[in-house]
Amino acid sequence: MTRPRDTDGAPSPLLCPALTFARRRKGPLGALAAWSLLESVRTFLTGYAVARALDEGFLSGDVRTGLLWLLALVAAALAGGLADAGVFRALGGVIEPLRDSLVRHVVRATLTRAVTSPTPADTARVSRLTAQTEIARDAAGGVLLTVRSFLFTSIGALTGLAALSPRLLPFVLIPLVAGLTLFAATLRPMAARQRDLLDADEHLAAFAGETDRAARDISATGAAPLVAAEAAPLITAEATAAFALARWSAVRVTALGLAAHLPVATLLLATPTLLSSGLTPGELLAALTYVTAALLPAVNALLTALGTAGSRLAVVLHRLLGEETGETGPPGVPAPSLPEAVHTAIPSAVHAAMPTARHTAMATPTQLHAKPSPPAPRPTRPPLPAATLHDVTFAYGPDAAPVLDHLDLTVEPGEHLLVVGPSGAGKSTLLALLAGTAHPRHGQIHLRGHTARHARTLGTAARVLVPQEPYVFEAPLRDNLTYLTPNAPAPRITEAIDTFALAPLASDSARPLRPDHLTPSERRRIALARAWLTPTPLLLMDEPTAHLDAGARAATELAFASHPATVITVSHHFPAPEPGQRVLLLDGATPYLGTHAALLRESALYRELAAGLGQPSAVGSRSTASTSSWAGGGHAQER
Repeated sequence: MTRPRDTDGAPSPLLCPALTFARRRKGPLGALAAWSLLESVRTFLTGYAVARALDEGFLSGDVRTGLLWLLALVAAALAGGLADAGVFRALGGVIEPLRDSLVRHVVRATLTRAVTSPTPADTARVSRLTAQTEIARDAAGGVLLTVRSFLFTSIGALTGLAALSPRLLPFVLIPLVAGLTLFAATLRPMAARQRDLLDADEHLAAFAGETDRAARDISATGAAPLVAAEAAPLITAEATAAFALARWSAVRVTALGLAAHLPVATLLLATPTLLSSGLTPGELLAALTYVTAALLPAVNALLTALGTAGSRLAVVLHRLLGEETGETGPPGVPAPSLPEAVHTAIPSAVHAAMPTARHTAMATPTQLHAKPSPPAPRPTRPPLPAATLHDVTFAYGPDAAPVLDHLDLTVEPGEHLLVVGPSGAGKSTLLALLAGTAHPRHGQIHLRGHTARHARTLGTAARVLVPQEPYVFEAPLRDNLTYLTPNAPAPRITEAIDTFALAPLASDSARPLRPDHLTPSERRRIALARAWLTPTPLLLMDEPTAHLDAGARAATELAFASHPATVITVSHHFPAPEPGQRVLLLDGATPYLGTHAALLRESALYRELAAGLGQPSAVGSRSTASTSSWAGGGHAQER
């Protein structure tokens, strides 16, 4: 938000508008002063009547005179109540026009900027600024009421002290003036520190909002340390501003002590001297009454109101009046930087991490920091299995029933394995274990001879996972497709766009995608194209054809049927396996492994899942017929 800003924090730009407004509201301000004079009379009688009631009445044995003076004190209190009602009526005649004037000013300035500025109009600004005018209205009313009360209370109290005995004035005036002078010296730096704190808080809040919107990207790119590093100076700036404000607040407390409490101490210390010099007990008691019942509350209210509402009012008025200038915020606290080439609303640390993300092993935020590389050349010796699970048990929690129980499985290089089963049978869990994003309670998992934990550090050289919830960056389509394979040739990228029907999203190559504006089908096809482009020995695909129509599903199955990698597919949509392709049916404690035809004969659950299945589709056309590499250890059967 914009505001003029002096180097010393002085609120001088507010003086001229304030004087102009005061000249235009002479009538209401005059009525406010007239009603306030009654408060001065009440304050005057608060001490003077006490002194006369004591000295001329009760201490002199004249009870009637003492009671009359007390009645005068009661009458002054009643008149003060009438004055309070008049003050609030007159106050409305000043504050409401102030609010209306500010609303007109900020709306006019905002709409003018919306018309003349080449940048898109911020339509929320009007609502935001009119809300701030309500803050200015409330703060201005509180400040005006408090300052007025202090001035007229002080006039009544000091007039009363002078009427009683001029000798009392130095004992009250000197500490009062010293405290108020010290307080006045804190106004400018206090306002500056208040603005600094508000600036820092706004920048940190804006950064937090951008970080929240970019949480998916931060998680996917492993940018959390970079985001934390970028947030650190903003947090430090806010803490520094808060400490500076606290130090000036301590000075303000000292001023309050001088102005409000020191007069009481000086009067008490000087009591023997004052009484011996002819001051009466009633006059001394009246002086203490003026200080404790009138000046002390008034000074306390003044310093508190100016220290809170006053500082807030100065900051808000600077903000509102600064709308007309179009200035930017203070230069001392930078907002999160955003790379110009990307044009997204996420912290710059995420973009700094994008090259790292392009080296991750999966089209998902679960694997980071591994460089892509083509599958290792096939050795002359017998190839290692693409994936093996030996006696693997996994459960979600120490007391939970196992999702997978002592599972043994071997997947050969180049095989296309289809994994089916009811919801909750452990299909996605199996892929997570192979990807290294989940770890078994018991057993061993190897990918081409590497443990799953170690394979995770190898990136795309080990495996790529397409999860159930496809991940899409707020970045152009090309960046989304190639972040696992940044050196993918342009013809191959074009082929992926055509194969997965992404041409409508590629019309503007520089325009970033908005993930929240994409359909589930579009997000799925982007993730599939990304995986299809990535050279990897093992593709793990969880519900790859979910949300796709029949045409897109057939194109996807055909594209991956010719993919050179080993492919393990989990699907509820149940594509028709090729003859000889192995299918793993997960069904609680007893998984089954076999061909489509064998499982149709042996498993009622499989027949139910495959009900309505048509002719075999293209999926799995590269699958092997090997079924001898899997055994269930008493918990599974091979068909």
